Amino acid sequence: MGVTLKRVYDSAVTSLQEQRLMEVTLLALAIDNELISLARIAEDTAAFMRVRATPQPDELYALLRENANRTPLIYGAGIAFEPYIYDSETRLFAPYVYDEDLKAIDISVVAYDYTTGEWPWYSEILGSREGKWIDPYFDTGAGNLEMTTYSVPLYRDDSFIGVATIDLRLDELSREISDVLNGQRFMILTGDGTFVSHYLPELALNSDIHESASMQTDSNFSRIVDEILSGDTGMGIVEDLFINDELLPGNSWILYTPIKSTGWLLATIQSETALTQPLRDQLEIAIGGLSLTIVLIFILVWISSSRMTQPIKKLEAAVSDVARGKLDTHIENIRSRDELGRLSIGFNRMLRNLKKQIDLQSQQEASQRMQEREWQMARETQKSLLPNVFPPFPDRHEFELHAVNQAAHHVAGDFFDFFLINPKTLVFVIADVSGKGMSAALVMAVTRTIVRNLAQSGKSPADILRETNDRLRESHKGAAFVTIFLGTYHTGSGRILYANGGHTPPYILERNGKIRETGEATGTIVGMLEHQEYRNAELRLQVGETLFLYTDGFPEARSPGGDFYGSTRIRQFLENHSGSSASVICESAVREICRFQNQHLADDITFLAIKRHPAGLGGLISDLVKPRS
Repeated sequence: MGVTLKRVYDSAVTSLQEQRLMEVTLLALAIDNELISLARIAEDTAAFMRVRATPQPDELYALLRENANRTPLIYGAGIAFEPYIYDSETRLFAPYVYDEDLKAIDISVVAYDYTTGEWPWYSEILGSREGKWIDPYFDTGAGNLEMTTYSVPLYRDDSFIGVATIDLRLDELSREISDVLNGQRFMILTGDGTFVSHYLPELALNSDIHESASMQTDSNFSRIVDEILSGDTGMGIVEDLFINDELLPGNSWILYTPIKSTGWLLATIQSETALTQPLRDQLEIAIGGLSLTIVLIFILVWISSSRMTQPIKKLEAAVSDVARGKLDTHIENIRSRDELGRLSIGFNRMLRNLKKQIDLQSQQEASQRMQEREWQMARETQKSLLPNVFPPFPDRHEFELHAVNQAAHHVAGDFFDFFLINPKTLVFVIADVSGKGMSAALVMAVTRTIVRNLAQSGKSPADILRETNDRLRESHKGAAFVTIFLGTYHTGSGRILYANGGHTPPYILERNGKIRETGEATGTIVGMLEHQEYRNAELRLQVGETLFLYTDGFPEARSPGGDFYGSTRIRQFLENHSGSSASVICESAVREICRFQNQHLADDITFLAIKRHPAGLGGLISDLVKPRS
């Protein structure tokens, strides 16, 4: 219990540290966004000056009033021109609007000469092309308070003409941060460690973190200072922190992160004792409750053990009987109403329920065996709907045909069919019904019947798919759809007229061993959308070539490792069997997929192959004379 509670407490403290560091990081981001927004005001002023050649003083003061009135953080906004730039008769002109009542002055007249090089907000921007935040300073002459300035160079016709500024009140920034942190100790530092803002206002711009480091007894503070000034984000723990004659006893957490737009650094100081007090209160409650529970358990065990000796022998004997398979055991003369008495009653009830469960399980097993027989009968019935005698046309030597249908479960949603509608025309079809199981098998049977009836009427493949689509939509209301590849093969010429309703394109195995994909889709999936049109397409099978059709269970088969079989493996397989017979190709494909899936099919697979053979003189004449469509 002690080890567990210690781990829980340490985990909670770690989570609390991460939470506090995230809060400091978000605060730094909020400050950074605020400073970027303020800087953008000065940037917009510079953009205005580029567009407006010589604005009147009233316009400039109006613009600056608008800028200074944006947020309480802004103390003032100004524009300072190079000598004789604004007015050829006046050396300097620097309109400035400041304070809450938006007083307007000309700094060059009222305050000081900003071109002497003593004022970084002007001198550091001379010749620059980008704006920057000036190091914090105490402004005398105009503001008379701690501030920092964002200065943007002004250019006209590629000549430097002055700067636009926004002055940020550091005291107002400190108040805002203090409000957000609910009075927590914080500090904002420059890159060299000078305090820009501090929870003790008298230290701002008057001290730096190195002075604080010299007062500490914990050497960790110096290491933490180095990490803070390096711009890292993190936290450190200091024992008995001493700041400005104030001792913070115990461990203090120092959390720090950079403020990127200015290069400043934000750090907060939080007392570990205060932060973890709620955790320790909860821990004490948990320890007290668990201790009381343990005491009560020992008392109850001691009382109960004295009453267990006699009844437990009956229960032990009954359990032994059950272990030997004697399920008609029954505990007699139960007089006690304590735990053992209730246990004995429950034991008797358990034996009755066990016997019922065994009887029920026997019935379920019998029902399952019956269901298995029904599924087997359904599969046999489904197989009987498909051609199952191969070779199907033993007296026809001008072509060879073979097909295989392997269900992933008891019944399949894939199917194939073929039949001669005249001595020279073979109709063949391969299809894949959406879904699996009995519903897909029923749709498969309906679709096969529709296609066979329409094909017997002599319609073209496209017309057959169109009418099949309409009938499926009428009978299933769009709840079932099928991918179908339907073709008519002229046995003499090798010409194939086909329509492809969203089915995977087949391959042709050429005599030279090459493999090419053919038979692209000529319409959408059958049964999905109403009033669909399909078009016929044509291809020709040369002597010695094989047309190989398949369902998506072939390329989408997945190995136990999760790899798809894919088109690359299909092509390699077909290249290895380019000279094989149609039956060898189909049967080898089944074995290949079963091997690839470790004998566990995830989807139905169906293959159909037609190989063209020489047909003697009659076949040669048919090859030379192309029949009419």
